[in-house]
Amino acid sequence: MPEPTQSLYELRGNLAREQVLEGLAAIPVKLSALASAIGLSLWDGAAPGQWSPFETLCHLRDAALVYGIRFRWIAFDDNPLLPNYDENAWVQNRVDMSLDADEMILEFSANRRGLVRMLGRLPDVAWARTGRHEVLGAIPLEPYVRHQLAHELAHLDQIEAALARG
Repeated sequence: MPEPTQSLYELRGNLAREQVLEGLAAIPVKLSALASAIGLSLWDGAAPGQWSPFETLCHLRDAALVYGIRFRWIAFDDNPLLPNYDENAWVQNRVDMSLDADEMILEFSANRRGLVRMLGRLPDVAWARTGRHEVLGAIPLEPYVRHQLAHELAHLDQIEAALARG
């Protein structure tokens, strides 16, 4: 699956930190609204070479877990190594089914609340801390958190576009 068009630092200066956290907190709400507006049959339909809306949900959930752990490592460890993961393999090898979507969104929401709470309580100095991604190299926390919001918004757009075609 191609990455969304958002770059790693796309939201660098466009939003205040509080707005980024509010945006992250709003993602599960937007995802839940999308899920309630569609039928199960539309969850699994995919254009050639693209993830289905359900597969995109799986990816959003997986990436939120991975990034959340990476954010904690950066905030609490000294220059931690941030392992890469194969997002396509995680989606392909999932054990979830579209019938699990509501439960997955609840899990996503709970994890997101904890992440936003943690990030919101970090001192300014923690936002400047850096981790070492095994593929991308040095990544400071604040631009990385901004990237996560841009990444998730791009995937929500993908789900909406797929549903509009459906």
